[in-house]
Parts: sequence; C-alpha cells; structure tokens
Amino acid sequence: MTPVKARGFTLAEMLVGVVILLLFLGIAYFSLQPVIAYMGAAQAKADTQGNAVALLYKLERDLHESDARAVFYDNSGATALPTPPAAPVSVTVFAVATADTGTNGGACYPPGAFKTNDNGSPKWQGFEVFIRSGSQLNCVFENESFSSCNPPDLPCASVASLAITAAKAVVNPPYYGAGVLDFKIGAAGGQNGVNSGLIQYVNLQIQALSTVNGRTNVTSYTDQLQTRN
Repeated sequence: MTPVKARGFTLAEMLVGVVILLLFLGIAYFSLQPVIAYMGAAQAKADTQGNAVALLYKLERDLHESDARAVFYDNSGATALPTPPAAPVSVTVFAVATADTGTNGGACYPPGAFKTNDNGSPKWQGFEVFIRSGSQLNCVFENESFSSCNPPDLPCASVASLAITAAKAVVNPPYYGAGVLDFKIGAAGGQNGVNSGLIQYVNLQIQALSTVNGRTNVTSYTDQLQTRN
C-alpha cells in the first residue's frame, strides 16, 4: 500500500490566512472600542461619585456639629460665612468651629471627644481649617481660645484668622479627601432656608473629578446642611 503524503500549506496560503486573521482582529477591536471607552467613562463616573460621597459624609458630620455663624472662609483674613448670605463662593481655605478635641496642627478626622457646656451647647475647642491644594482637600485642627470673642460663646472672625494663619503654615497638612476640582460654600437663614436674621444652613457645592484610562469625569454635587444653631 502506497502511503499518502500529507500536503503542507504554501507560503501564499499562509499569508492569506494571516491577513484574514488580522482582518477579523481589526473588526473585533473597532467593534469593542466603544464598549471599552464606555467602561472607562463609567468607571471614572463611579470613582467620582465614590470620592464625592465619602467627602460629603465627613463634611456633613463636621458641619452638623458646628454653627453656621461659626464658619469662615479665607479672603485676605477670615470672612464670616453669612457674607455673602446665600450665593456660595469659591474657596480654597475655610474654617469650621468645632467642639471636638484634637491635636494642635493635627488631623481633623477621625475626631476626638465632643465637648459640651452644662447647658448642652458646644464647648468650642478650636477650628478645623480646610485647605484645598490642587484636587486634594486637607484639614488641620487648630486649638484656639474664644475668650476674646463677643459673645465668648460664639466663635469670631479674629480667632478664625489666627487658626487659618496657623493651619496654612503647617507643612504637609493632613489628608481629608481627594478629587476636588472646585469647592463653594455659602449660607442660608431661617427655617427651610427662608431668609431670616438667624443663619441656620450651610450651602455646599463640590465639583469632583476622577480619571480612569484617560477618561475624565467631572460631576457637581450640591447640599444644604442644617447646623446646631
């Protein structure tokens, strides 16, 4: 019986096969490219939301325990939050009075014990000074005495200025949150934000961002928080 010899592929046939394979791979790549781009954008969106929600949670906690009249932003010296009264202003440095204890020049979070007076009002310990550097938000605890304020049971701009000056001098301030493109803060008065003589609400606008595989997502978040007063 004569053995049958196996026939090999010619060079031309192999080249045709490679071309067809490359053609199929090219079609698959260009077909999947929109899906890959969408996944990158979706992940960037999810990361943005994750960063912003965690940051808002911590800020809400700090502001709920403070007083809307005791929030100051840095504008060539501490400026009380009710000025301007409602429209949030872009800030890079702002201070929030706190009754939490902490280490002078140390991190704001996690906080120490919350102190109260005999009547249940906050026993102010100092300020949490927030400093935005690029897209990172840092926070420095500064212990200050409020005895020079009038009335002494409510933090004032002069003491806030001291805390802000001290916090800005801290090298490598403690980390608080990331992915912040812009931060705006304002105030509103009265029940449910209706204008009145008593400032009760803090208005926040945070523009957060995240980048995944070259896809950048920027999302704005707004919140209105009622404080202790």
